[in-house]
Amino acid sequence: MTAIQSGSVTLGDKTYNWESWNGQKLGKYIALDTETTLIDGADHVPRLCMVSMSDGERHYVAEPTQLSQILEHHLKGGGHIVFHNVAFDFWVIDQYLSINGKVSARNWLWHAVDQGRVHDTMILAALVTLAQSDNDRMLSLADATKRWCGYALEKDVYRLRYSEIRNVPWNEVEHGFFEYAVSDAIATWQLFTKITHAAKAICDGYSLPRSHGFLTESIQVKAAIGLSRIKQNGMRVDLDRLVLLRQEIDAVISELVNKMREIEPAIWKVHLKNSKAIINQTTGIPIMDEKVLRERLESIALAHDLNIPRTRTNKISASVGECWTEHQGLDLFVEAFCKFKGFTKLRAFFKGLHQTQIHPEYRTLVKTGRTSCSKPNIQQLPSRVAIRDTIIPRPGYLFFIIDYNSLELRTLAAVCESQIGNSKLREILIQEIDPHSYTAAMFAGKSLGEFGELPDKKQLRQRAKVFNFGIPAGFGAASLVHHAKFNYGVEISLDEARLFIHKLTREVYPELEVYLREDVKSRLAAKLNVDVIQVHTMWPEPYQIGSLGKILKGNPTKADGTPYEPYAIEKNWQALLALNKNPELEPHIRARNTSADSPLQKLLTSSVPTLTGRVRGEVRFTAAKNTPFQGLAADGCKLAIWDLTKAGYRVVAFIHDEFIIELKADQDLDLAAANINRICCEAMQPLVPGIPVKCEFALTERWYKGAEAVYDESGRLKVWRPKV
Repeated sequence: MTAIQSGSVTLGDKTYNWESWNGQKLGKYIALDTETTLIDGADHVPRLCMVSMSDGERHYVAEPTQLSQILEHHLKGGGHIVFHNVAFDFWVIDQYLSINGKVSARNWLWHAVDQGRVHDTMILAALVTLAQSDNDRMLSLADATKRWCGYALEKDVYRLRYSEIRNVPWNEVEHGFFEYAVSDAIATWQLFTKITHAAKAICDGYSLPRSHGFLTESIQVKAAIGLSRIKQNGMRVDLDRLVLLRQEIDAVISELVNKMREIEPAIWKVHLKNSKAIINQTTGIPIMDEKVLRERLESIALAHDLNIPRTRTNKISASVGECWTEHQGLDLFVEAFCKFKGFTKLRAFFKGLHQTQIHPEYRTLVKTGRTSCSKPNIQQLPSRVAIRDTIIPRPGYLFFIIDYNSLELRTLAAVCESQIGNSKLREILIQEIDPHSYTAAMFAGKSLGEFGELPDKKQLRQRAKVFNFGIPAGFGAASLVHHAKFNYGVEISLDEARLFIHKLTREVYPELEVYLREDVKSRLAAKLNVDVIQVHTMWPEPYQIGSLGKILKGNPTKADGTPYEPYAIEKNWQALLALNKNPELEPHIRARNTSADSPLQKLLTSSVPTLTGRVRGEVRFTAAKNTPFQGLAADGCKLAIWDLTKAGYRVVAFIHDEFIIELKADQDLDLAAANINRICCEAMQPLVPGIPVKCEFALTERWYKGAEAVYDESGRLKVWRPKV
């Protein structure tokens, strides 16, 4: 029998009474918080020590032994549970229920997540903030209550001491343990009411669907739980192979250092006393003299008449990816410099790969709706070097690698169908025609049959991918040229890029012309409280609006880095002042306020919703066009993460639209493959109604890039191995 405890806590300017839970009835929504032992390693789920609850009016503490009764009674009756950082609390509770054989309560917990009856104030606050200001920061409970509730939630010494009270009678427990715990539950409840009100207002304002909760909260909750399990599972590293690869890369870097010194002797900083190169103690690589580098690049640009962008301080840019890679064939120094930067960046990936088992951390939500990864960032491992090959399954297991086929084209087709009412891309996908081959055939003026006979069809298809993926994301011609070369290895001219943009948006998939139509002038007119014709008269050309945008951001420079003429800047400010009829904007225009929080930053932006019901607030053109279909794809993948986790599969990595799963080598691999493929397709299908969802998969012994399904003589799936 639980020893009855009671007391009071003060949050802000109010005092709340609390007591031990002894079967009292709870409201429909309860905030629940767990207090645990300390976390000991990324794969460790801490042990439960105490539970606290609040339904807004009544506030309780409970022993772990009471948890199953609380959950079962509350969730059976259709109740909702609110956490702050569900990814932590869910697995603490699940572990406790599993260890103690509380099957029914555990099933109800998982069922409640499925039904969208488990909430997370950390996630919901981030979704609201994303909708308001395009900020995706996740706040701690203390920071969130300060931001939303207006009071500070103190973190005292008790939060680190709960292991002391495991198996201790409650009449012997210091009162501070109860007060700290119940304060978190009360704060979570109050936070939930505040944020839910804001989320509802946003959803009502945009007439957003709520099938996935406010602003897709239930999708993000499911993803957070699944991603936390992926982190716990972790990945194994073949350290022997990794050491050899690191040695190879270090040898290449050393050669490049010497080559650059031969060409430009002063490129590396040296000690004044002994003239030896100064070494970066963290990387072990010589430190480059930035002044000498830029002088060398300046002379090369002048010699070859290159139009290289400049920094705000009018220095020539030293950015490899954006500026110099495409020119490395012109000069031996540029070639060595570009390779050096590439290999040193590659070397940085090794920082997180230094032990047999790694546990990458996933962030559930970033601005686009996707996830991100760190420690190490396996979502951005370079594909052209064999770092992936160092990741291996546990002994006795194989990797099952599965990813969606042309996923963002399928979600783009769904978005176009919803927004415009028709989509040629959707028709192509329904007919199960490869969209890249179709685009390539249209570009070549051939039928699909004729295209299939062309000797260079693979190269043409690769070129088509550049446009299929780049144009809907809002890329212009110049960006596509760069994107094609450095992401696909495809050379196209600026004129070709312009031609293919026209063909793709007018002939191949004509819905894209409407989808990509920018109404920035209408948005500007609405915010200035004037007619759009007046805006068009003042800034008739699209590039003029672009210039205005740069001036408002405080970066009035042209594409080549040269500053705008003072008269051009003055003309834009005077035009804004003369046109504006919005009294709230006038003082900012007169002060020429270009600070980050200035309302002028929102003059050329818009908010964009996804079909699932999330909003990304105040973004510019490219983000506004990219977010709807990329965010929709991300949401489907997150649903698949949850479904795979719920089905009991050991997912060890997630990379945007790809899952790596460990399967026992001696199990029925064909059955597992069919089941995983079904789960992934069924999770995505409701988001792209009528459009078939396809996945590609392979069995491997390492995380190989380019692996594909192979079968034996009996038609059974077998392990793919790279050709020697």
